[in-house]
Amino acid sequence: MGVPPPDDPKQKIVMGYPSMDRYHLQAPPAPYPPPPVYGSSSIHHHQLYPSTSSQPPPPPFQHDGKYPNAAPPLGGNQYNQPYNEYYYQQHYKPLVPLNNNNDSDSSSFGRVMLILMIVLVASMCMMSLVMWFLFGTYIPEFEVASLKVSNFTATDTTLTGTWEVELSVTNTNKELAVNFDRVMSSIFYKEALLGISTLQPFQVDQMNRSTVNFSMPAEQKPNDMKLQSWVLPTLSQDQSNGVVVFSLRLAMKTNFTTANLVYRQENLRVLCENVQVVFTVGGKGTMSPGLGNICLIRLHDGDED
Repeated sequence: MGVPPPDDPKQKIVMGYPSMDRYHLQAPPAPYPPPPVYGSSSIHHHQLYPSTSSQPPPPPFQHDGKYPNAAPPLGGNQYNQPYNEYYYQQHYKPLVPLNNNNDSDSSSFGRVMLILMIVLVASMCMMSLVMWFLFGTYIPEFEVASLKVSNFTATDTTLTGTWEVELSVTNTNKELAVNFDRVMSSIFYKEALLGISTLQPFQVDQMNRSTVNFSMPAEQKPNDMKLQSWVLPTLSQDQSNGVVVFSLRLAMKTNFTTANLVYRQENLRVLCENVQVVFTVGGKGTMSPGLGNICLIRLHDGDED
């Protein structure tokens, strides 16, 4: 290595003090300059430099000493400016979601189910009407056309006589004939059985009326205390007065049939109540004229003998 010249100040040795260059100390950085103070002097200072824009610089701000937002004096109206009526009159509008596909799908499903139920009910009604028009059945109509009593004698202990009945039966079905079988007739006075008989089977064709004639002899059970205690005396008294009210009742099995088919079977109970019979001398009685008695019909399920 070469030896530096003796006149190098960094290599000069000071007696008693080492050289400061070995510690590589540097001077502290200069402080930040103070912020500019805007005033008249600064404005004039800025005017010294030429402007690079084509427009003239704005005029300096002149303060007039008034403050637009200054507080009002005490006792004055702090809200002298009118408020925005449109802002305060706005109504709240709830947010409506834009995607309502789920609601529309559920409502569509409900409408489809309602339409299907209506169509199903209408179809069932139409089928019922068709079946009714094709195979509808009407219960026959019964009416007592005539009731005569012969050889009638009623005392406190004995009863004799015969009831002769003419019964009118009407079939109002257009497609079905009615067959009557196991026909049993009976005559009553105040719920006391006076006579009973069995009729032969008969038939009434479509839209036709038939007349059935049958007779019932008086029937008195021996040792019938109820009949002898109060029924016969009351019946004898009514006969003496000239008018006796009887009740005619029939039980039968009915078949509604076509040419080769039994369409429907019913067990009928025919109730012809309050049939007035006028008696004359000699024990003869006839039903009061002009009092055609229409009978009531009751249906019973199952076979009953």
